[in-house]
Amino acid sequence: MSTVDCTRCNESKASLSEPPMGGELGNTVVERICEECWTEWRETSAKLINHYGLNLGEPAHRQQLRRAMKEFLSLDGES
Repeated sequence: MSTVDCTRCNESKASLSEPPMGGELGNTVVERICEECWTEWRETSAKLINHYGLNLGEPAHRQQLRRAMKEFLSLDGES
């Protein structure tokens, strides 16, 4: 199991085994976010979707969730 220096928790922990999404952002998550912080994000994202009534079929809603993810994971400024 490989490790990563996580930008969110600032610790060296187990990395994700594969990108959680396609594209450059998925690769960035694998390179910079630990599995534990990603799990926390998944739980938080479900709460945000329910709280704001986000419909992920809507591009604007997906963009809103992606912005929240970048902020939560300390990936601000990433693509």
